[in-house]
Amino acid sequence: MFFILFDTSAQSYIKYQNNPVIDTLSTIDANQIWTRWKTDPCVIHWDNDSLRMYYGTNNYGVQTQIGTAISKDGNNWIEKTDYPVLPTGLAGSWDELDVETPDVIYIPSNPDSMKYMLYYSGSQHDTIVLDTLNSGLYPIEIYQIGLAYSNDGVNFTKYNDPINDINPLYQNSDPVIRIPYTSGGIPDTINYFFSSVAEPSLIYDSISNTLKIWYIGVGCSNPNCNGVSDFRYRVLYSESIDGINWSSPILALDVGNSGDFDSKLIYAPYVIKMGVTYWLFYGGNTYSSGIFSLFSQKIGLAVSIDGINFTKISNNPIITNGSIGTWDQLGCNFPSAIIYKDTMRVYYSGMQDSLFNFNPNIGYFYLDSTFTSVYLNNNLDAQLIKVIDILGRESNQKKNTPLFYIYDDGAVEKRIIIE
Repeated sequence: MFFILFDTSAQSYIKYQNNPVIDTLSTIDANQIWTRWKTDPCVIHWDNDSLRMYYGTNNYGVQTQIGTAISKDGNNWIEKTDYPVLPTGLAGSWDELDVETPDVIYIPSNPDSMKYMLYYSGSQHDTIVLDTLNSGLYPIEIYQIGLAYSNDGVNFTKYNDPINDINPLYQNSDPVIRIPYTSGGIPDTINYFFSSVAEPSLIYDSISNTLKIWYIGVGCSNPNCNGVSDFRYRVLYSESIDGINWSSPILALDVGNSGDFDSKLIYAPYVIKMGVTYWLFYGGNTYSSGIFSLFSQKIGLAVSIDGINFTKISNNPIITNGSIGTWDQLGCNFPSAIIYKDTMRVYYSGMQDSLFNFNPNIGYFYLDSTFTSVYLNNNLDAQLIKVIDILGRESNQKKNTPLFYIYDDGAVEKRIIIE
């Protein structure tokens, strides 16, 4: 394997001409209205060179849950419309209002029931999660990050710690990354990184057996936290061995300077490792441009060698709002990158129409460069999708047994580990 200089700023980022690839579902079927709008995509490799997408979906903005779709080419998708793969929690639970912004990773070495790990943002009213005296000082909804497991990538079970079942908030499931508390349930504004955490993006390091997570911390611009005017979004970073207990957050990326496209807001990080470099795609906003400035979001890119200290590329933003009348004229957000068919695709949410009818849909852009295919072929370590036995059944990495290791670049490797 050899390495070449790869200039991220020199890339061309091109929107797919037939966007969106997943549109608003026009239905009056009572069993399907839960999945009209789609947003927050996460795309992973699936069987036979196909893709599976997970996304937040709701009934015109009401009660976001997590749905899924599959595709054989990444352009034409078959949506699952009978029920969500992850529903909202029961009344009074920490994720009663919404479950959204999914990120799914596959870990072959996990027990069968836990091979697919789905991390998500769950929300509840601040008056339920926090001391009611703080209502109005903090966000109307408090977000925390949860986890669900699955053996097939479709039927998920939320993580639950029985020790917390006495608390109605956590009786049926528990967040794995919580907001900090002091006495009385008040968020710890001394650690001003976050009073909400959301929008997870994960990578599993199979060499160190470590899970790495990047996520949003909604905190304050200073330790005094003087109310809504002080709110600040940052990208934070943590690590875990078991996926449940996480290290304290480290700041990975902050808002830009005055005049930058991300001077007021950064959010929705998605990290992919390219050779020895971490690429972090993210949304940014200034609240000062576009048809509806509050929603005029654009997509930027930052890179890092260690996954913690990121540098924004010089030609940000790489993707901006579409022209009037296009599907993403209001904003572009929630990127999800994947290597597919010899290039990098980044699926994202776009918004159209009006302030009161966002009509969010999902499309993608891709990288176009004379260097891209060479770089991918020579610098990208293929990611293991699954391990199967000679009968095609998924298997743990057993000894003295012939197994087939299937990678996301289409390669299949036969191994026998001799004890």
